[in-house]
Amino acid sequence: MIGYVDGTSPLHRAHPYTTLALSGALLFGAFALTRPLEVGLLVLTAVLFAATGRVLRSSAQTALLLSLPIWILLFVLHGLLGAEPRMAFGPVALSVPGIARALVLGGRVTAIVLGFLTALATVSPHRLVEAMTADGVPFGRTFLLASTLTVLPRMRERATQILEAQQCRGLRLGGSIVARLRALGPLALPLVLGALAEVDEQVLALDARGAAGSARRTALDPPPDSRAQHALRWALLALVAAAYAWKFWRMRG
Repeated sequence: MIGYVDGTSPLHRAHPYTTLALSGALLFGAFALTRPLEVGLLVLTAVLFAATGRVLRSSAQTALLLSLPIWILLFVLHGLLGAEPRMAFGPVALSVPGIARALVLGGRVTAIVLGFLTALATVSPHRLVEAMTADGVPFGRTFLLASTLTVLPRMRERATQILEAQQCRGLRLGGSIVARLRALGPLALPLVLGALAEVDEQVLALDARGAAGSARRTALDPPPDSRAQHALRWALLALVAAAYAWKFWRMRG
């Protein structure tokens, strides 16, 4: 499942910037780590991140589903077709440096996807909008970010409604591959047209509310922040910077 999940975990209660900073640290830290053990620790950190938000089961299942094709591709490109030396694994000879490379790249993808899904599931779009409004972020940027966070849940809900409506009209989804491909038209066309209609409605609504103006807006219920969370966000920034400094120093050495 992709989208916000209501809850009372520490990540749900934390300031939205803190949760996003943790997710961003996983994203940027993934490219600073170049060894399988380091990336393995990063994946474990992403798992702990999801467990803290109490969304480990749903986020891990979706992350594995999304990253599995990439793992298979990496295994074929680097493990089977990689350079010497090779190690016999049953009837297959695997490339030792290729397997290490595949573990690094696959671990990076898994950690990034799991961290992103966890942030998406624990950061309330409403609280994020309130936090950005309280900081004086322009409305256009706030709306763009909030729309990005909610586009998948809205599309999923609309797709479910269209599917149920078309099935009530006699649409059959089973049968041969050709029949299933034909059934995509009655599903995809209303989904696309509905999305375009929603965009027009949002433009009219935002224009009627003066969204194009430059006046500073007042946050009605800004989420509470604390010095400890401020310190944590700065510590994450310093940690990522130190990871990249260590990476470049090791490359020069």
